[in-house]
Amino acid sequence: MASKIDTSTILIERVIVHDLPKHKKGETEIEPNYSQNESILSDGLRVFFKEKVIQSFDSGKSFKICFEEENDSPCSWLIDELLNSDGSKIVEQSKELAKYLFKIQVGNNAAGILVIICGKLNSQSTCIILKLERDNGAQLTLDPITKSYNIAEVENLMLTKKTRIFKVAMFIKREIFKTKYDGLIMDHQIDIREKKYATTWFMKLFLGCKAFEDPKITTQHFYNFSRTFIETIEDPLDRAKYIQDLNSYVQKNSPTLSPKEFANDYLKDAKHKNDYRDFLKTKSFSFDTSFLKDTTQIDKQTNKFAVEFENGISIIGKKGTFNKNVILTKLNDVQHRAEVTSKIKRII
Repeated sequence: MASKIDTSTILIERVIVHDLPKHKKGETEIEPNYSQNESILSDGLRVFFKEKVIQSFDSGKSFKICFEEENDSPCSWLIDELLNSDGSKIVEQSKELAKYLFKIQVGNNAAGILVIICGKLNSQSTCIILKLERDNGAQLTLDPITKSYNIAEVENLMLTKKTRIFKVAMFIKREIFKTKYDGLIMDHQIDIREKKYATTWFMKLFLGCKAFEDPKITTQHFYNFSRTFIETIEDPLDRAKYIQDLNSYVQKNSPTLSPKEFANDYLKDAKHKNDYRDFLKTKSFSFDTSFLKDTTQIDKQTNKFAVEFENGISIIGKKGTFNKNVILTKLNDVQHRAEVTSKIKRII
């Protein structure tokens, strides 16, 4: 049985597209424009959408999600039906998804395109939901013969950037993949600064999902494991630099964190990167998967940085001031020099 989500194994089998016009609450005269049949897929289109989905989940912005038990969204059971069927009911089931999305997408939400994909992941069933926002002038054409929207038009809109993927969710069966979560999501609109736990209407109201792990605990584990690894590095100047880099990384303006991103951006050579990846593996902490950031548990640690010398002298810096004002230099195998240039504030 499958046990690891490998997005490179995605096989797209069935696709259906529904068009959701912009509307205001109470505008009953406006309705979704449903496809009555699946879209016709060429081999080229299968490859195109596979690549777009893989790019989204490998972007460093995706994270694990699970269905909320108390949520009123019908998506959990509709997606479960799609995962447990042969895809032959994709038309009616996808219509129900589109109907619910249209119902909650009112007011300031742009006109949208809902793409439902049924296929395989690691040879097991998967359901992928793409929510695309489009300009009002970028219209889809319903084929009068097939009664479906031409998926090639969606491709063209995406390529011309009149429409781009804003939100992608992929769902799996827990029992098959032996996970405690239900899927992955990538949503450009998630902003950790606005709420203690990042979410969006697409993730919570539509899909009925929440982040799989508590972001503050995952962030704490990432930081502590990374610090522990850094302490194993022999060169003290490398250790000092990496700790400052780690503090800067978790404080930067981004809603997510990724060990892989940290390693690629800050660790200086392949050995350190490989050792870091292997170390996290021993801690059962994913190197490749990004997660939502919440620094509540580590703020005190990241706001202060100190270097203690054997001669009893210590230098303490606060929140990024150390690397801007202190120069550490290696003199020989055992001696180091610290240079501080600044106006003296006080002597205590």
